[in-house]
Amino acid sequence: MLKKQIQEATKDWDIEAMLQAVVRDDPEMESHQESLRQALLEAKRGRFARKTVVEVSPIAHTRHKVGLSQSKFAQRLGISINTLKSWEQGQRNPSGAAHSFSYWTNILSWWWS
Repeated sequence: MLKKQIQEATKDWDIEAMLQAVVRDDPEMESHQESLRQALLEAKRGRFARKTVVEVSPIAHTRHKVGLSQSKFAQRLGISINTLKSWEQGQRNPSGAAHSFSYWTNILSWWWS
């Protein structure tokens, strides 16, 4: 679906005119015209060079589900914001009550939604 949306949005692109405008704006880009042409053609065809997938930690996922900022979530858990950040970045893991709180908040927010 996204590919079709992109193809529709780019169907009227005049790639040569775009290239001329880029070079007119920045003459140093003349040496990069061919690679820019190829990139624009690929985009127009709906092809993508790469796809980035970001893994979100369970604690960050829970925080987002309940709609709290890091500072508010840390305050509710009774921990420092630095501790929360280290959990969310995977540098440390919550233990005991904090882990249970995260687990049940996640379950309950799913159930209520």
